[in-house]
Amino acid sequence: MTESQMAVIRKWVVPFIKYYVKNNKIFLNLLHKLISYKVGKTPGSIMIEPMCGCNLKCPLCTTPHKYMTRKQGMMSYETFQKLLDDVSEFALTFNFNFAGEPLLNPNLFKMVKAANEHNIFTVVDTNSTLISKQKTKEILDSNLNLIAVSMDSADPVIFEQFRAGANFTKTTERIKNLCEAKKEQKSPFPLIMGEVIVSRENEGQLKVMYDWLMNEIGVDGVWFKTICFPLHSEGFRDDHPVPDLVEKYLPLKARKRYNFVNGKLELKNPITRCSWKQKCVILWDGRVGACCYDYDGTYTFGNLNEQHFLDIWNSQKYRYYRERLIRHKKLKLCERCAYSIDFS
Repeated sequence: MTESQMAVIRKWVVPFIKYYVKNNKIFLNLLHKLISYKVGKTPGSIMIEPMCGCNLKCPLCTTPHKYMTRKQGMMSYETFQKLLDDVSEFALTFNFNFAGEPLLNPNLFKMVKAANEHNIFTVVDTNSTLISKQKTKEILDSNLNLIAVSMDSADPVIFEQFRAGANFTKTTERIKNLCEAKKEQKSPFPLIMGEVIVSRENEGQLKVMYDWLMNEIGVDGVWFKTICFPLHSEGFRDDHPVPDLVEKYLPLKARKRYNFVNGKLELKNPITRCSWKQKCVILWDGRVGACCYDYDGTYTFGNLNEQHFLDIWNSQKYRYYRERLIRHKKLKLCERCAYSIDFS
């Protein structure tokens, strides 16, 4: 474990534990949900898509380009409320993020606040461009637990190329204002994590990025994520030959997800079991999806606007897919998953 990771644990994990122990009712509710997760095999973590659509055109994302094959749209509050009614007794975590920018949904932090009232740990992952003064107020008032703010370079040119459509100065100012407002509130929440996707363009400035984000911007910690190519999309693959992607984006020395051997991508640390056998995605229109890699919604098992979530979760079809196919990575989609056994 690195020194920076230890610093985050010392600063935040202990206060989090104290917070939950002090609030005895919350602690007991969490214990109940953990038992449901282990014994009842209910999903512990649910990824929610508040918005399928984005205000940016990042080059390695299929959402804002021509590659996504499903209809895009925004989750209604009614659909979210139906989900919350169905799962509040057992859900541990809501991750508000999938194929789009969640802050485009005007009801996002109303959703977060409602989830927190049911002691569900809430996470929002954002491109950070829409964190206005009003959004900052909504974030702090919602009791959000964690927000990941994307900031992939301290170099304005590199940042604006990788986050096409974003303005470096405005984005950094908005993250900094959020950090300052949180400190004024003197609350442990939300934990504000800087999120950096490591690429060939920024791998030489990671130490600078860490110091800049922690000391100048004021985030609580920094995550460095390995770059992932959206090769699940046939259209993206046709327009972006793997050698070109590797040459432009794959790091030479920094930590990375892939090796490039004999003209072929190979995963450095492949896994044989998938954790999505006990997690799920709720698409913006209420459909229950298989996993975080199925951006096109190829595998869905019902719509919670039409059925109770547990009726979908416990259906014969979904149980079969989770236990026999998803768990063992046997779907066709898994062949190109960034965590798959074999990748070509």
